[in-house]
Amino acid sequence: MIIIPDQIREALERLESAGFESYIVGACVRELLLGNSPQDYDIVTNAEPNDILFAFRDYRISDEGIGRGEILVTILGMVIQVSPYRREVFGNRVMYAPDLETDLARRGFTMNAMAYSPKTGLIDPYDGKSALVGEVKQIVAVGENITVNVKVGGVPTAETVYDMTRCFSAKPTRLLEAVRYCAEDEYEIEEQTRNCMRANITCFDYADKALIREELERIVMGKFAARALEQNTDILEYVLPEISQCVGFEQQSPWHDFDVWTHITKAVGYSMPEPAIRFAMLFHDLGKPDCMSVDKNNRGHFKGHGERGRLIAEGIMRRLEFPKNLAEEISWLVFHHDVPIPEDRKGLKALIRDLGPEDLRKLILCEIADSRARKVDSVTEDTTRLRASLAALDEIIETNECYDISQLAVTRRELLERKLAADETEAEELMNALFEIVLDKPSFNNRLMLLDIAEKSKTRLEERLRAREEREEQRRELRDPHDRRSEPVFTKKKKP
Repeated sequence: MIIIPDQIREALERLESAGFESYIVGACVRELLLGNSPQDYDIVTNAEPNDILFAFRDYRISDEGIGRGEILVTILGMVIQVSPYRREVFGNRVMYAPDLETDLARRGFTMNAMAYSPKTGLIDPYDGKSALVGEVKQIVAVGENITVNVKVGGVPTAETVYDMTRCFSAKPTRLLEAVRYCAEDEYEIEEQTRNCMRANITCFDYADKALIREELERIVMGKFAARALEQNTDILEYVLPEISQCVGFEQQSPWHDFDVWTHITKAVGYSMPEPAIRFAMLFHDLGKPDCMSVDKNNRGHFKGHGERGRLIAEGIMRRLEFPKNLAEEISWLVFHHDVPIPEDRKGLKALIRDLGPEDLRKLILCEIADSRARKVDSVTEDTTRLRASLAALDEIIETNECYDISQLAVTRRELLERKLAADETEAEELMNALFEIVLDKPSFNNRLMLLDIAEKSKTRLEERLRAREEREEQRRELRDPHDRRSEPVFTKKKKP
């Protein structure tokens, strides 16, 4: 049973009372059938745009997307998209359709090509519901029956076949959209649909680069990203040809159970769902095949693969028009993804000072994902150590523990004003000394305590200087004036 919100029911009734057909369509119907709560609702109708505007004249309306045939209506706080039946949408241009079935056909996959209204019930011309109710939810492309000429026993014969080509040729990014559904939920691509995707893989040549990047981002951010990447490598290779050399490339390493591409997919799945981290894991080992060397024990080594991976990643990101800030962050993480993370707190603070807390946090998260993806269902010693470092980092930041000299409770100027240092050089040396003390003992970062330490340090220094001078004076007093060592080594003879 499909239960829709009161706002949607009111919108449908408003159009029907004006003499028009009205249905909710697309993803919202799919989610309702699965028992989920949709975030967005789309309504289609046989009313023209002006008729829609008139029907909802008593409500708040936005017609900014009217060039695409989209009108946004707000009813009791819910924003609802209402559109006439459409055949195709090209940018800001639209071709309207005469009936509901034509509108449903353009939606690509059968699970999205369904409509519902309380008045007529579920309308499912492409049997999309059956793709959702089986043991495995399937992605099936909407097709059409076409007549082709074939030869049977040498005799030309007309044959009707179900062709899905238009689904992907009309909107090339649907090739990635299908993979995205697999990444976001537990879907599988139906065999005939997959074969059609392979046959129409060159449609990517006509796809908008920005749209490809957006779909790719949703894939790597998906809950089931690792499985989707591994199972759909043949589709992804056309968008990311750089991954081809990684597929099946054995690492010949006792620390790795998987080939390079399988390791990459698992690292993406284990990583935190942040775009920069997920993309960094997707790109981090692409340079390994170019950098592999084998030692006398037949073990693989990949010196310089971080730098090589960075160059490959930057090429991909330029091609797919990544935003500059995101591209720079991904590039940095790929280059540094195998930087040693110190175990001791003092070394970790030095790294925080050099890299910044947020960048270091993302770097450690990348290294944890990388470490977890090396072995089958295991948490390695490296993973445990990295998690401890991440916990220490979070504690340092949360408690505002001093990791930079600028965080000291005293300043150079204060040391000079209190005459604890004679000049700027001496003040800087004293600040460095105090900073070293605080790195080892964070609780000492207290103004009064640091001033006391500085005062005592100055007193001890003065005492040492005075003691040195006293010892020198004692030596001079004890020295025998007739001692030959006090005489000059060379003397000039007087002239006769």
